[in-house]
Amino acid sequence: MKILQLSNNLSRDVTGGTELFIEQVSQQQLCRHEVLWAAHQNNDSQPLGEDCHKGINVFTLPPIVKGNRIETVSHCCREATGFADLLAHFKPDIVHLHSLSYQCGLAHIKLAKSAGAKVVMTVHAPGFTCIQGSLLYRRKTICDGAIRDEKCTECRVINGRLPALLARLIATYRWPYISPEGNSKVRHVLTAKQLTAAFRQAWAKVVHDVDAFHVLCNWSQQVLRRNEVPESKLHLIRTAGPEPLPLKQRKPMEDGALRCVYWGRCAEVKGIHIIIDAVQKLPIHLPIKVSFYGPHWDNAYGQAMLSRIVHDPRFTVHGNLPKEKLLPKLQQYDVALIPSTWLETGPLTVLEAFAAGLSVIGSDLGGIRELLKNQEGCFLIPSEIDSWSNILAKIVSSPHYLNNQPKQYPSFKELNTALNTLYLSLN
Repeated sequence: MKILQLSNNLSRDVTGGTELFIEQVSQQQLCRHEVLWAAHQNNDSQPLGEDCHKGINVFTLPPIVKGNRIETVSHCCREATGFADLLAHFKPDIVHLHSLSYQCGLAHIKLAKSAGAKVVMTVHAPGFTCIQGSLLYRRKTICDGAIRDEKCTECRVINGRLPALLARLIATYRWPYISPEGNSKVRHVLTAKQLTAAFRQAWAKVVHDVDAFHVLCNWSQQVLRRNEVPESKLHLIRTAGPEPLPLKQRKPMEDGALRCVYWGRCAEVKGIHIIIDAVQKLPIHLPIKVSFYGPHWDNAYGQAMLSRIVHDPRFTVHGNLPKEKLLPKLQQYDVALIPSTWLETGPLTVLEAFAAGLSVIGSDLGGIRELLKNQEGCFLIPSEIDSWSNILAKIVSSPHYLNNQPKQYPSFKELNTALNTLYLSLN
């Protein structure tokens, strides 16, 4: 069987959770299938054409010219440059999408179907069904995920810092004779509902054209049900983690300090501010050390966080860490901190912690809840500062709550077996 993986980025260029997932899946699939992983060029430093990365054949397609506002929110482009030629050359049986955007969206799905391929989509993030990308209603509460023109428009406009009353008015009425194009902020506000409608209509086309949706957790499956994905197209195959390391040797607080670690991108939805607030609320003499690893500390949020910890010796920012060095480095810590404020579909960080033998303190939300529930030595905590402060203080006083015992989780070999069954059912 020939499988074409398609995403916004290649792991050669970007090492996010989605890219690492595709990399692991593709390496497993090579045992039985012919695999090609493609993405459109995002910058001039990425060489066009075919290459090999970690044993996987990858293909960088020519860049796509970004369309107007309607086309962008509709996950469409005027021309999926080079994709039809790639399909004609490779002749895939399966085209497996891992993103939903103008670079990996409706135009590509249409071309894949025309070429006779079956189309599978893995839902890696909340943004597949949320026009603002986070499933956080008014940036505060978890949304049910159902796409509704008025509610979603109101939420987006409030997120744009407009007063709630004005946002409600804009969400209620639609000005069909005003074009959404142009740079005017007033025009953008008045046509917000048009864009929400375009997003909803595009999702309906995706639901119609995609042959199977692969979801990684229960909450994601529920959201797709609310957005009218037929049960016959829904396939829950839980996310997988790396091969576990030998049991870690460090004992909890063996050097007198509770050594905590966060790794991943620096973004508000990842909840780094919760860690900082929780630790800084505790007495300075409490022996807690927090290390941060990951990119994007140079953005506005990252700079704000850095300014708050610059004179606090309890925090250290180490920057990015190569993936091959990650798990051994994690074994030098006592507990992983995963304080996300949005709904994670994995997250991979939990499974990486399990592979390293780390206990985890995580937000009681989404995929984190599903992975940590009933796991000994792990803690599900509300996204509240007091709750995080309390659990850290409790562990410092009683480190025996942590343990290094292996945790059970699916391997990529098991996940690939399930995906292979799904592929075969479509042909």
